[in-house]
Amino acid sequence: MKKFITILSISVLAFSCSDQKTETTATPEAAKASAPLPYTAAYSSDFEMGNPAYVATILQGSWKDWETNNMDNMKSWVADTIVAFHSDNTMIQGADSLIALWKRGRAEYVSVIDSVDAAMAVYSKDKNENWVLVWAREINQKADGKKDTMALMETWRINKDGKADMLLQFDRAKRKK
Repeated sequence: MKKFITILSISVLAFSCSDQKTETTATPEAAKASAPLPYTAAYSSDFEMGNPAYVATILQGSWKDWETNNMDNMKSWVADTIVAFHSDNTMIQGADSLIALWKRGRAEYVSVIDSVDAAMAVYSKDKNENWVLVWAREINQKADGKKDTMALMETWRINKDGKADMLLQFDRAKRKK
């Protein structure tokens, strides 16, 4: 009797697993066809997952090096021609200008605590461009004890040489006085 119950249990389990697979399997083309968009994207709607090494580069350079106050590494991952649009509506061009700006900005803080909520690399197939998207939170403390807390979203474009050549940054800040 024990053998019969064991065989019956295994059969039911195997049957239920095989049924579940056939119900949930969908092709990527079917998913695309079943999700019409209410707007046509002005830039691109043809993205796929990108190179995860670019995520590591951006998280080290833009986040960890900022947190540890080590912007001297920026030349290794930022293109000389970078254009950066910061969340305070300033725009800066060139690696040397960006490095100088970030060094001045980081010097205002005695402490920085960064935490990354999500980061991913995507590739625009129709534009042939690599991007890194980062969602993070940051707590900055000034020498007088005042803190700035903000949620940030950064979009980095990576050029053919594997260097960041554009930054689009957005924030939701809660500044304490």
